[in-house]
Amino acid sequence: MTDKIATIGDFLAAGDTEYQVFDLGRRLSEIPLDTFAAIEHQQQPHPYPLARHAHLAILFRHKKQPQHDYLWFLKFPLDERGLLNVAARDQYLEYVVSALGQQITDALTEEQEEQLKHNPYLFTPSETQRAALHAHISSQRQAAPSQYFDTTAEYLMGKHDDWQHIGVQGLHDCAARLMNLPQLAEAIAKGYTDYAPTVQRYLCEALEQHLIPAKLRDFFIEQLSHSDTTQALYALRALASVSDDKRLQKRLFEQLERPLDANTLTVIGARLWPALQNDAVLGRYLQRIAALEQAWFQALFEDAVSLPELRPLVLRKIAQDELSADVKQQLLQLKAQQAS
Repeated sequence: MTDKIATIGDFLAAGDTEYQVFDLGRRLSEIPLDTFAAIEHQQQPHPYPLARHAHLAILFRHKKQPQHDYLWFLKFPLDERGLLNVAARDQYLEYVVSALGQQITDALTEEQEEQLKHNPYLFTPSETQRAALHAHISSQRQAAPSQYFDTTAEYLMGKHDDWQHIGVQGLHDCAARLMNLPQLAEAIAKGYTDYAPTVQRYLCEALEQHLIPAKLRDFFIEQLSHSDTTQALYALRALASVSDDKRLQKRLFEQLERPLDANTLTVIGARLWPALQNDAVLGRYLQRIAALEQAWFQALFEDAVSLPELRPLVLRKIAQDELSADVKQQLLQLKAQQAS
């Protein structure tokens, strides 16, 4: 790249844009711009790696045309320490500069669109990721929600039972605004068990992406004790935004007393990883994943050590010999497998 444009942040600044950066991999998380700059300069690891990649959404608009938004969905490889692969980032910038020059908010020609489509660092977000992002942005800007908001809110408040027409976007629009809609949060806590099972599932997937109020935190913590493992799994997902809550961590510690299935342990590791910074919860989590088949243990263990917040905690347990016999045995098998 040129002396002046060495990073995506440089490129967006040179284009006279205002921009925001989000990670979509585990759950929707906005990345402060100073943190993103540090990531681009390999001064710190990417905070939310998923399968050794960063899954980013970059929202920008020209300062002189703030009414027009542009959105890039980018997927970059990370090294074993979680640092950005700058060669991949540089190649992406070369694609973009070659196609657009520095006029990144001008209308694209068909040739430019075709050039950008063949960029290997683009990814297509899921319906949930896209809905979460759009809901967060509109709520953050205090803009109107989607056309599905009213119908969805009315269903959640028990005003009608036509759940087939509420839409995933409507659920995310509601979830993104719950901190400012106490009546809706209370209605969900009271009416959740009467919702259609499909609504329960997609509502919890929406709540997973957004900060939830205390009323719903308390309700879903109680739902963790549900005898139906599917309902307990939904509750776990709904609690993702409050995984640093002490009461939730205490309940997770109790849940991890008994064997849990791979799906439940995956949700804990992938969505509620901040709870694993609690030393006691982390110890039990490692013990439970060690009871799974080798392939599951490998995937979940490697995922845990890929997270910058968890890696030093896990390595300290290994160094200080604080692991159960089952975990040690799994690690020995993993080491032997990697050596062969």
